[in-house]
Amino acid sequence: MKMKMRIWCLWMVACLAFSLGARAQDRFECFSVMVGRNITVDGSVLFAHNEDDYGEVYFNIYLVPANYYGKNQCKYLWLEMPGMHFSDAYMNEYGVVIASNACASREDKPILTDGGITWELRNAMASQAHTAREAVEIGAKLIDEKGYNSSGRTYCIADPNEAWMLSVVYGKHYVAKRIPDDALAIIPNYYTITEVDLNDVENVIASPDLIRYAEERGWYDRAKDGDFNFRKAYGKAENQNHPVNVMRMWYALNQLSGQTFAMEDEFPWAIYPKGRISVESLMDLLGAHQQEEAIKEKEEAEGSWHPHYEGSNSICAEHTRYGFVAQLQSGYPVDFGCVLWLAPYRPCTQSFTPLFCGMLAAPENMQSRKLKDAQKLHFEPLSLNDIPLAHAYLSFKTYSDKIETNYTRLIPQISKEIETQTTENLREYQAKLVQWLALYKQNPSEVRKQTTQFSQTAFSRSLSRINSFLSKQSPQQRESYELSPSLQKTENK
Repeated sequence: MKMKMRIWCLWMVACLAFSLGARAQDRFECFSVMVGRNITVDGSVLFAHNEDDYGEVYFNIYLVPANYYGKNQCKYLWLEMPGMHFSDAYMNEYGVVIASNACASREDKPILTDGGITWELRNAMASQAHTAREAVEIGAKLIDEKGYNSSGRTYCIADPNEAWMLSVVYGKHYVAKRIPDDALAIIPNYYTITEVDLNDVENVIASPDLIRYAEERGWYDRAKDGDFNFRKAYGKAENQNHPVNVMRMWYALNQLSGQTFAMEDEFPWAIYPKGRISVESLMDLLGAHQQEEAIKEKEEAEGSWHPHYEGSNSICAEHTRYGFVAQLQSGYPVDFGCVLWLAPYRPCTQSFTPLFCGMLAAPENMQSRKLKDAQKLHFEPLSLNDIPLAHAYLSFKTYSDKIETNYTRLIPQISKEIETQTTENLREYQAKLVQWLALYKQNPSEVRKQTTQFSQTAFSRSLSRINSFLSKQSPQQRESYELSPSLQKTENK
């Protein structure tokens, strides 16, 4: 009996540690924009995301072959943040892209089965879904069965035809809405979904008792509140009003909508912009800083200013580990029509390089472990000091951190260089599209080889520029990381 009690106590401690560890990541992390295909320059669905994470973390890029980790799984690119429950992003072979944003809920009485689900939710959606809607349906089913073991989160999911937001609550409640084709939706770190029509089965997927439960908990009063508002009913008010969220949401709305919003406005879930949205405009947004000019001028005069200080409320922040813009085009085969433009650290100091759906290998030098060990050891991360010295993330990080030490002097030239390199990548890709479309009809495998080489070349150019900059620094400034030109291919069985 004592042994059983001891085992039970140990199990409870382990569950508590897991739950606290998962919920500790629910801070002001990440920022996303999703754009319907009718308002983009090229008719693609666009999905922009900054992955923000605190602490000494890093990310890997793996290409996971179909059925590698289990049966009935598709091939997918995996941007893995080792040790993190809520930070991995994916693009699978069908052009389904998934990332997420922390959104704290007010739920304090969650119902969980077998401890609930966290990291496995996004992995299941990415490895099984053929469309964004199917990913939502897979996620909803898992939440119904197990419950979500964290305060709350919104999963942003897109494919070449549509984009969805799936907002999940601690426990077994959720709502997903399809972004209209002629609208865009922005999300910092609070629930942005407002009105919910449970009868609109084409555009809404939700817990059947979503509204009734809110009424039972006293979060929603139909007579007093009027139409149901998910954001107000389930979200934490302090998150919605926090300066970090307000500033980023306000800035992005004013940049993209063609309208003028005040900070005290009640921001909409979706907007219908006056102009068309381009890949480049979203890249610029991910690298944006919106500090008050008075602070900037004062600190520039003292020689200490940089835009990533803690509490700066920037879209491109101190804890931004990477940014991407997914360009998902339905008019081309997904192998090369769906591309993830990745800035592998803070987007204000990195060029955007392409990852393609049809790639045959992940970018070289972006793995800390072999693929066969990556999933089982996901929650046993290596420290930054222990990952391979050739890991390119170390170069990207060192480069951005070095610029931070003299940002005002260095950033004008750096900005020109990364704009030139990103523009070159975009132009070369546009030129390749016509060639690849013709070639794909006769020889799709050759196109896949060429997309792989295209991506590898773009990554190599970016690293060459960075290494050239770092080589001009003093040996003392370089000694933390030994930069290696050797390249390691992802294991791809």
